[in-house]
Amino acid sequence: MYVTGSGQISAQLRTMATSLVIPVENDQLSVQLIPAEGGRIASLKSRSTGLEFLTQSTRTVPSPPPNLYALFQSGPCAGIEECLPSVGPGSAHGGYVPDHGDYWQLPWRVLANTSDRLHISADGFSRTLRFSKDLSLDGNTLRVQYRVENTGSAPQSFLYACHPLFAVSAGDRILLPPGVSELTLQYSRNDRIGLRGSNIAWPVTASGLYLDITGEPDAGTAEMFYTARLNEGICGIWRHATGQVLEVSFDTSALPFLGLWICHGGWPEQSERPQQYAVALEPTTSPCNTLAEAQQQGSALALAAAEAFEWQIRFAVIADARHSRLLF
Repeated sequence: MYVTGSGQISAQLRTMATSLVIPVENDQLSVQLIPAEGGRIASLKSRSTGLEFLTQSTRTVPSPPPNLYALFQSGPCAGIEECLPSVGPGSAHGGYVPDHGDYWQLPWRVLANTSDRLHISADGFSRTLRFSKDLSLDGNTLRVQYRVENTGSAPQSFLYACHPLFAVSAGDRILLPPGVSELTLQYSRNDRIGLRGSNIAWPVTASGLYLDITGEPDAGTAEMFYTARLNEGICGIWRHATGQVLEVSFDTSALPFLGLWICHGGWPEQSERPQQYAVALEPTTSPCNTLAEAQQQGSALALAAAEAFEWQIRFAVIADARHSRLLF
């Protein structure tokens, strides 16, 4: 999965992103991206049902300027965002990394915007990493091709986690890759289902909790899990309202693990902003929250000068759940 290249970008295309909302559409999907807000995908809708699969931002004040100590909860906290070079903040080899990384804080450059393709890029500030993504639609599928390149002269290490906050309603079903029967607990608010590092049965815990069925938005719960190394990169959410399944697929040679965030009104703590109601299925390079931990356990990726790493994630809306590979 490693490739090399100069990463030089034509001066004519070096246009800083604005607050513009850029649409990408075909006859099945409607997608919107906001370059100025971390290059995030703000909307993913089925055109046949009108169902919105992504959470929408409730932010009412501007985000803080990009900085090492910005809190993720001060940003949009909605749609599909990107975590690189870390998820959690803290000191690591190579210097401090911000909460949820650099790129949700940055305006991204629009490098190409045509009827069937959108290409954007941003340069990080905590590391010499240039991060690019190329969006295209193919029938019922949004394909996102990613590339991260080390533009500096010294080696850089990082972890990557996709951060899609999916909209849910009570009674929806979370679908994990075939064969997953246990998860490692990273966080549970008030230790509701166990302590960090506990092995938790999936989909039904030892105490009889059905983790795969979404609860009410005011339940006040929040949990974060990681899978072990995966054999198959596919997961999704079945939406009860329309019977559609949103499938997320990825290559496990590049993204061998999956993070799972289930929040039913339990985050952010001690905040005046509305509590989050979402599920995040997070294909990732590392089964841990911080770059320091990934470096310690050997799951962080390393790039030499001018070296790059590429991967792809696909988001497919399956109209009939019987055609989903996740329901059988």
